[in-house]
This record gives sequence, C-alpha cells and structure tokens, in this order.
Amino acid sequence: MLRKIFSTVKNGILLGTFTFSLIIAFVPITSAGIIDVPTMINVSYPTLEENVIPNGEALTIPLETTFTLTGRWASYAENSRIGKSVVQIELKVVEKPDWCTASISNPLANIAYGEEEPYKSFLTVTVNENAPAFQQGVVKISATSVSKRGLLFNIIGNTTEFHISFIIGYLSDVVYELPKGTFAEIKTSEKIDFPIEIKNFGNGPTFVDIEIMDYPEKIWDVDITSSVQLSSGNYESEDSTKTVFLKIKPKKSSDWKNDRETFRLKFTPSYLGRPGLQGQQEIINFNVQKNDSEEGSVNKFLIILILGIILIILISIILKRRFLQYSD
Repeated sequence: MLRKIFSTVKNGILLGTFTFSLIIAFVPITSAGIIDVPTMINVSYPTLEENVIPNGEALTIPLETTFTLTGRWASYAENSRIGKSVVQIELKVVEKPDWCTASISNPLANIAYGEEEPYKSFLTVTVNENAPAFQQGVVKISATSVSKRGLLFNIIGNTTEFHISFIIGYLSDVVYELPKGTFAEIKTSEKIDFPIEIKNFGNGPTFVDIEIMDYPEKIWDVDITSSVQLSSGNYESEDSTKTVFLKIKPKKSSDWKNDRETFRLKFTPSYLGRPGLQGQQEIINFNVQKNDSEEGSVNKFLIILILGIILIILISIILKRRFLQYSD
C-alpha cells in the first residue's frame, strides 16, 4: 500500500516537473515569474464623405476605441482576477500638416478587459487657407495602453498608431482692385480703359467668368476679355494675378448728349475644371460721363466769334487813328 502511494506521489512530481518545464520552454516569463500577455488596441472611425473647407466649420470625426488580450493565454488572463480590472488607454495626436489643427476630446479611455462596448471620443479637425484644395490631409494619432501586473499574468502595455485621412475642400477668395477707380469723363473721339486687377487668394486654381451686363449697344462700344484663369493663391506665382481692361468708347453714329452711363460687370469665380463649384459673385459698376455736348460746342464757337469781332474792332480803331495822324 505504501509502495502504491509512493509511486503515485512520484508520478505526480514528475508530471508537475514536466508541465513546469513546458511552461518555461514555451511561455515568456518575467523576472518575477509572471506570464506576459500581449494586447491589441483598435481605433475605428467612419468613412468621411464631406470635405474640410479652409477657415470653415470644423470636421468632427467620431472615434471608437476597443481593447483585447491576445496570445495563447488571453482567455486564461481574462478569467483571472486581473482580467476583471480596467485598462487605461490614452489617445493623442502625434503628427499633422502645418496648415491643420487637430485635437481629441475625451482622450483618456478606461476600458474593462473583454468590454464589448467601444469607448467613444471625437477627433476635431480644422484647416486654414494654405491647405491645398482636393488634396488628402492625414492626421496620425496614437493609442497607448498602460501595463498591469497580477499574481500570475502580466498585461503588457502597447502603443498603436492610426492614420486618419480627409479631403480638403475648395475655398474661393478672389479680390478685384481698381487702380483708376470706376468713374471717367469722355469726349467724342476718346476711349476709356478701366484696368481691373484680379487676384486669387484661394486654395485652388480658379476660373473667373466675366460678363458685361445690359447696356445701350447702339451708343457705346464696350469690350473686355470674357474670362481669366488664375493659379492657386497658395503659391507665390505671377499667374495668381491677372489684369484685364474694360474698354469703353462712344459710337460716332450715336446722338451725343450730355449724359452719364453705367456699365455693370459680373465676375463669377469657380474651381478650374469644375464650373459647378462656384465662389461668391461680384458685380462692379463703372460710370462714364460725356463732357462735350453740342451745346458746349456752340458756346465755344460763340466765344471764338466774339473774340474775333473784338479783335477786328481794335484793329480798325488803330488803323483809323494812324490814318488821321497822317492826314494832319
């Protein structure tokens, strides 16, 4: 009987020693003898359908963070005492473009092991006027979990990085400068040129359509180029500024009256190649005043006639006096 008991104890010791040897051989163990269990963090977000407009409203991206244990000992660790505790995960923005600002609300997550409900936070993104239109912007965030130690299992902390991309929208910002103003006086034989400097400060190449609105075509000849193309205002380029000229001249066949005419120009900017993507329209009024009517011409003729008569009278008086002197 004693021999049987001794044999059973012996076999148990041998089995225990063999099992412990297997654990030593195949399981990573810390200096304290605690089994290391790796972890996995996942941050998910929806597909973004809207573009981020420079200097516009911020884009808010919902983030859902989950945490799981991995490896052969994951299920054992989850059923242990440490598996019932909470892990802390910090979300942080680690990289972004210079023209972008990004921040995370509720960045510190506390998630229980095995928790199926994700932790919810939000990434808020804004871009300024230097962000190039229809280019992809990328914000890199990190999710870092804190290590935890237990009696048997050691949950290893982990850092995972995620790249969240978005598309930049088009910002139309066209400025019109008028070096010679919008008013001029004109004579019958004259032609007026109004220079108009069109500058693009927007974040993409821009097409500007120019339209001359209603005016009396039987009285005036009016001409201006119908459109201009401007390069993006993000780059220092001469092509981002163009000068056009509004040319106005009265027709010789028209009745010449001392009146004023208003000429209206409509400027419509849009993204080059996408006419449906328009910016703010601008209407500029130019005023031209005629200043040499028929009445003015008659007055000038009368003044010249009067001066001629006076001159003739003076000459006659001088000649008469000289004649009388010679007679004496």
